[in-house]
Amino acid sequence: MHRKLPTLLVLWILFITVGLSQGKRYEISSISFEGNDTFSDSELMQLLLVRETPGFISKTLHGMFEALGRPEEFLDVPILAEDVGRLRQLYRDHGFQDVVIDTSLAFRETKSRVDITFKIMEGYRSKIDTLIYRGIVDVPPQVIENLSGSAFIKQGDYFSKVLLDEEVKRIMTMLTSEGYARPTFVRDSSWARYRTSTRNYEVVLTFELNQRYRFGKIVVQNEDSTRTDIQPEAVVRQLDFEEGSLYDTRSITTSERNLNRLGIFDLARISVSVPTDDFNSVLVGTTVRVRPKDKHEFAPEITFSDENTNFNLGLGLGYSHRNFLGGLRTASTRVRFRTATLKEFPDFFQLETDAVANLDLTFELIQPYVFSNKIRGSWSLSWIRDKQKIYLSTILQNKFSLAFRFAEFTTGYLDWAQQLVKLQKRPNYTINMSDVNELRQLRDLELQAREEQFNSIVSFTIQRDMTNDIFSPSRGFIHALTLEESGVLPLVLDKLGWVDRPFTQFYRVNVIGRWYYDLTSTERFSVFAMKLRAGLEEKYGASRSDTSRVIPQTHRFYAGGSGSVRGWRLRELSATGDPQLGGNLILEGGFELRINVLQKLKDDFWDRLWTVLFLDFGNVWANVSDVNARGIAAAAGFGIRYDTFFGPFRIDYGFRVYDPRPPASEPGKHWITQRKFFSETFAQGIVHFGIGHAF
Repeated sequence: MHRKLPTLLVLWILFITVGLSQGKRYEISSISFEGNDTFSDSELMQLLLVRETPGFISKTLHGMFEALGRPEEFLDVPILAEDVGRLRQLYRDHGFQDVVIDTSLAFRETKSRVDITFKIMEGYRSKIDTLIYRGIVDVPPQVIENLSGSAFIKQGDYFSKVLLDEEVKRIMTMLTSEGYARPTFVRDSSWARYRTSTRNYEVVLTFELNQRYRFGKIVVQNEDSTRTDIQPEAVVRQLDFEEGSLYDTRSITTSERNLNRLGIFDLARISVSVPTDDFNSVLVGTTVRVRPKDKHEFAPEITFSDENTNFNLGLGLGYSHRNFLGGLRTASTRVRFRTATLKEFPDFFQLETDAVANLDLTFELIQPYVFSNKIRGSWSLSWIRDKQKIYLSTILQNKFSLAFRFAEFTTGYLDWAQQLVKLQKRPNYTINMSDVNELRQLRDLELQAREEQFNSIVSFTIQRDMTNDIFSPSRGFIHALTLEESGVLPLVLDKLGWVDRPFTQFYRVNVIGRWYYDLTSTERFSVFAMKLRAGLEEKYGASRSDTSRVIPQTHRFYAGGSGSVRGWRLRELSATGDPQLGGNLILEGGFELRINVLQKLKDDFWDRLWTVLFLDFGNVWANVSDVNARGIAAAAGFGIRYDTFFGPFRIDYGFRVYDPRPPASEPGKHWITQRKFFSETFAQGIVHFGIGHAF
C-alpha cells in the first residue's frame, strides 16, 4: 500500500516547481472528491487548508474592505501534501487502515487556473472485535448497568478514535457521578491494537476507581458581610445533594444552576475538597460561595420583544425586593408598556384607532421552594389593558403558578388564572354582512362587550428541550404540549349562587414541535430548522349549546406575524371570518435554512451575521369541519440574523406563495404564478422585525 506521497503528486511537484521558478501561480478553480463513500464532501472540505478561489464579488469586496470577502486562493504544493496527510489520518482514525489518497491536478495554462481532485480508495473498514473494560470491579449494580448503557462504542462496531475518546470521557463522567471522586484512566494499560490477521481492532480500556466518597459538611460562605438576611439553610435547600449523600458531580452542576437562576445572587459557586489516600476519610468537604445582588432595586426598562408573534417596542419600570421575608423569595412590582404600532402615538388606547398596545401593572411573589427545590411557585396580581384593532380589553387577573423540574431536560408548568374581563368594541367596526362566520364573530364580540366576563383557566404545559443552545440551537428538538380548561370553578360557584357574571366552559389543546439540524457537522455554518404546530379549542358542557356563552377573545388562535406565516401581518390571516377576531383551530408549520455566511472571518463582529431562507404555511379556522387543504396559506422569503447576547436580532421579508383568500382587487389570484412578481407579489411583501428566531 502507498505510505509515501503518491508518484503522480511528486511529478506535479516537479512540474509546478519549474512553473513557480518562472513566477507562475495557479488559482484554484475547484476542489472535488472521488470515492468518498463514508464522508461527505463538506466534511472532508473542512479539513483542507487549500481552498477554492472566491467569486468576483467576494474578491472585489476584499480588495475594497479587507474584512469583507476573500482574496484569491493559489495552489501551494506543500500545503496540498499536508492536506492529503490530514485526509489520510481522518480515514485511519475511523478504521480505514489501507486507505489510499491520490490527487489529480488539471491545469488550464491560458487562465493560470487549476482544478484539484482528491481520489480516495477507502478499502476495508476495521471493526472492534474485542472490547474489554478493566478495573471496574466490586461496584454496585447500577454502575455495571450504566457501563453498558448509552455507550459510544460496542463490540462489532466500526472502529473510531473519536468515539473511543468519547467513551473514555463517558466512563469518567459516570464514575464521578457514582461516588468515585478520583477515578483515573490508565493509559499505559489501555490500547487499541490493530490485528493484521483479522484486520480488526482489540480495544482495552483500564480504569482505577480508588475510593467511593460521600458529601461531608456543607459550608455556605456569603461574600457580602452586610447581607445577614441570607439564611444558609435556605441556600442548602436549593442543592441537589445533602450531607451523607453519594458524591455526584452532576448534582454539583445542577445545584449551581438552581442557585444562579433564582435571581438572588450575582454569583453562586460550589467547590469541593476531595481527601487524598493519605487521609482515612471518604467525606468530601463542600463550600457554597454566594454573592447576593442588591436587596432593593429600581430598574427602568427599554424592551424589545417578539410577543404575540409581532415585534414590540416598550418601556417599563420595576422594583424588586430580593429575599423578601427570607427563604430566597423575590417580590417585585412592574409596570410595562409595549406597542406594535408606534405610528399611532399618542392614541395607543383609543378605540377608534388601529393601535395595538398593552399596558401591564403586575405585583409578583416568587417562592423558590415548594415541597422541594424541583418545584417553584409564584403568585401574581395584574391589571392589564390590551388594545387590538377591533377591541380594548381591561383585565384584572389573579394567578397562581407552579414550575416543575421533572428531569434534566423536561419541565412542566401548572397555572391557574382567575380573570375579570371588560371588553369594549370599536364603534366603527364593520363586517361583511354576507359572511356567516363574520356575523357569528360580531355577535360573540357584542356579547363579550355587554358585561364583564369571569374566567377561571387552568393550564398545564409539559416541555422537553433537547436543543444545544437556548438562543440559536443547531441540533436537537423541543416538544411541548399545553392543555387548558376553563369553567369548572365558575360552575361550582354558580351552583352555590356566588357568581353573577357570565362565564364559558371550554378546553384548549396546543401542540408544538421544533427540530434543528446542523448540516455541516459541528461547524454551525448551515442549520436547517423546522416547526409544526396544531391547536384546538371548543366549548363543552352547558356552554356547548348555549350561544350566549363565548370563548374569550384573549384565548382565540391568531395567524400572521413575525412568528407565524410571514407573508401576512399580525392577525391578518384566517381561512374563515375576520382574521382580527381569530378562530378556534390552528395549523402551522415552517422551514428555515440559516447560513452563517461570514463565519470564517472569526472577528467576533461580522461572523455573527446569518442569512435565512424560509417557507411558512398554515392558517386559522372557525371549526374543524372548515379545514381543507385549499385553506392552507403559504409564504416564503428571506432574512438576516445578527447574534447578540440577548439572542439574535431578526429582519425578515416575506411574500405570499399561496393566498386562500386573495383580496377583492385580485379575485382568483391564489398562487404566486397568477400574479405579477414585482408589482404584485414582491411589492406587497411584508417586512418583519423580531428578537430571537421565528422558531
